[in-house]
Amino acid sequence: MSSNRRVAWGAAFAKARGDRMVRREIREERLRGQRCSVLDLSAWRGQSGRRYVVAVYTLAQARSEVDAPGAVLIGVRRGDDGLARIVGVGWRGTMAEAAELAAADGATEIHAHRLADSDEDREAIVEDLVGDDAL
Repeated sequence: MSSNRRVAWGAAFAKARGDRMVRREIREERLRGQRCSVLDLSAWRGQSGRRYVVAVYTLAQARSEVDAPGAVLIGVRRGDDGLARIVGVGWRGTMAEAAELAAADGATEIHAHRLADSDEDREAIVEDLVGDDAL
């Protein structure tokens, strides 16, 4: 009888990969060490684990802001506890339109992610940030 334990490495690695593929919680991750006082930046972590850096605007700023064509716009409600919750995500329309729609849903901020290259990328980001729960 041998005291050596045999491990099926292939199965162990497959299980480890499967554990990493678990859907994660969608959350905001404030950027640390931000030195730019002109633009407030933050980041959102999607279900996939991807991170999306965003510019943060108040609703008043978003209503008067120049248009942001191609940006993924996130309506955010920040609670008294300081935590941000997504109330809506989209990429079609102007920032002013997004601010009006988000305000109707209780949003206090608009977050704009401007680094998507194509419509397909924008759609994937929206799906990643919406999650399994319908908004």
